[in-house]
Amino acid sequence: MKKFKSSYKNVYANKIPYTQEQLNEMFTYKDGKLYHKNYRDRAFRGTDLEGVEAGNTGLGGRSQVKIKNSLYLRSRLIWKMLNGIDPVEVIDHINNDCTNDRIENLRDISQRDNRWEGKTIADKLSGGNWAEVKMIWQSN
Repeated sequence: MKKFKSSYKNVYANKIPYTQEQLNEMFTYKDGKLYHKNYRDRAFRGTDLEGVEAGNTGLGGRSQVKIKNSLYLRSRLIWKMLNGIDPVEVIDHINNDCTNDRIENLRDISQRDNRWEGKTIADKLSGGNWAEVKMIWQSN
């Protein structure tokens, strides 16, 4: 399966091999969250989780959803479900809250633009940035 570098250091996001129609058959989108739909057809041993929120919190606070033993970032699944296309590069959370996966808070942006956008003028001039997860200053 083809992978590419995600915005979070050392985390790789899987390309989504499912079509928009397949994702809409598996999940329901509501207020930035995904809920299982027709889960009994896909679950091992017939577990009934229909209507239950899909996924859990992974590295960096981003929600991950497992489909057939592969993990996908919830924000990328939502993007493809509602727009019909894979994100070209990085899905950026406009308000910088990676738990808010509402479609109006997501945008497809290049890795370079994503790293540049969150910086202040002082950060751009100094060549460093604040790593929120590690709570330290890092050089670019």
